[in-house]
Amino acid sequence: MARPVGLLRAMPPGGPPVASWSRTASAGLVLGRSGVRQPVDAALAAREGVAIVRRSSGGGPVLWDADLLALDVVLPRGHRLAAADVVLAYRWLGEAIASALRALGVPGVEVVSVARARAVRGRPGPAAGACFGGISPFEVLARGRKVVGLSQARRAPGALLQAGIPMRLDPVGLARLLGRGPAFARGLAATAAGVADFVPDADPDDVVRAVEGEVAHAHRVRFAQDEPTAAEAAAIAAAEDELRPAAGGDAQPAGATG
Repeated sequence: MARPVGLLRAMPPGGPPVASWSRTASAGLVLGRSGVRQPVDAALAAREGVAIVRRSSGGGPVLWDADLLALDVVLPRGHRLAAADVVLAYRWLGEAIASALRALGVPGVEVVSVARARAVRGRPGPAAGACFGGISPFEVLARGRKVVGLSQARRAPGALLQAGIPMRLDPVGLARLLGRGPAFARGLAATAAGVADFVPDADPDDVVRAVEGEVAHAHRVRFAQDEPTAAEAAAIAAAEDELRPAAGGDAQPAGATG
């Protein structure tokens, strides 16, 4: 989580866009802007070794485990892909990922329209408090279930667009960490899914290659391979300090994105 935040802060004026992938070796409960207002079973999280962290992007909580692929795209201020309209800014990324998933054989792929997202928001389901329990414009569905969540953060140097693509979901695990019951878990399982639910032999590397191909071909965004510069490394280290796990029994982690 700290890497894209640091890259955004260190982005020079007119610098080249940069994208990168992240996976985690140990699970974390990531709380977005609205997620910090939800109760969290911090004692259970501590027993299970699940870190609780906060980001300034995103809305509801996400259980980030080894099955969640995180894509971060850092854009300099004024870049053509960082539309001034924060909703329309997602469109190109959602459409690119949708094309990649179709190419992998995921059935019934569709990009959420603004009108549909607004309509669904007016009738929230039992898991609407979770990031994958609701839909927002230009997120991606497969047979009506959300398979790609989008979030963003804006800072003076530019914009950070983020996509979460689960290979598999753990609705029961998230429900337990939030102190929610079976209805929440069932609701989340009904509204969201992982790529492997539709293409069982799909490999995370297949998803990465397909998405990179779409983004690089259609939008000429390079994917980071190099080590960060000194300025980037310093900014990443500062972001790490802000994202340290919370102490105590509530949902207010220490530290000052989705």
